[in-house]
Amino acid sequence: MKSRHVRVLEALAATREATVQELATRFGVSVMTIRRDLAELEAQGELTRTHGGAMLSRAGIIEFSFKEQAERNAAEKQAIAREAARLVRSGMTLTLDTGTTTLEVARAIAGIPDLTVLTSSLAIASALYGRPNIALILAGGAVRTGNPDLSGWLTEENMKRFRVDLACIGADGADRDGVFTTDAGVARVSRAMMASAGETVLVADHTKFEKPAFVRFASWSDIGRVITGAAVSTGTRAWLEDAVKEITYADHA
Repeated sequence: MKSRHVRVLEALAATREATVQELATRFGVSVMTIRRDLAELEAQGELTRTHGGAMLSRAGIIEFSFKEQAERNAAEKQAIAREAARLVRSGMTLTLDTGTTTLEVARAIAGIPDLTVLTSSLAIASALYGRPNIALILAGGAVRTGNPDLSGWLTEENMKRFRVDLACIGADGADRDGVFTTDAGVARVSRAMMASAGETVLVADHTKFEKPAFVRFASWSDIGRVITGAAVSTGTRAWLEDAVKEITYADHA
């Protein structure tokens, strides 16, 4: 069962702000108990107390936004990650870009010995930190507003200094014209990652297809392999299989 602290944060994520009395009634505890909960969560930086209530802190909003994205199609993303992990062998060097599917890839490869992983994602760095089998390199740069990752000219320049065996790249959208993201800074970092890799693998769940985003950062000729979910439509499969030679449809059923 989830702790009350987690449930309080989830309630605030849904409503943005709530009074002490509303929270006490919702969780069937005293006002004094809720006040203690809020004081502890504020000390942890999760929320900001207001007059008579509380609201999520900026850090808390970002955390719950990322968590919500991660939980969307989670089983499919995990199946995609398992397929991606089959490409990774002991001794390899690889880059993982930002995103919830690449985060699952990081978790899937965490037990493979003697890996070197370069990433711009703070979430991935957190997932792999302390693994004795992984040499972890976090690209420098500025933390992107609203997301736990790095971007900017420093991140791009740092990426260009490395050569890796494999780059696992995520996307916000993909269609016949190529692969897209919502952020121009992320697009530049992704291009730098791809340019430094012997092979680029796109890892994206089925909802990303037929859904272009703001910035195209790759054409299909730049992608060596696609790993996506088995739920990709027949129509998408038809043009995708003409565009990319190596495709894996991961089944999470």
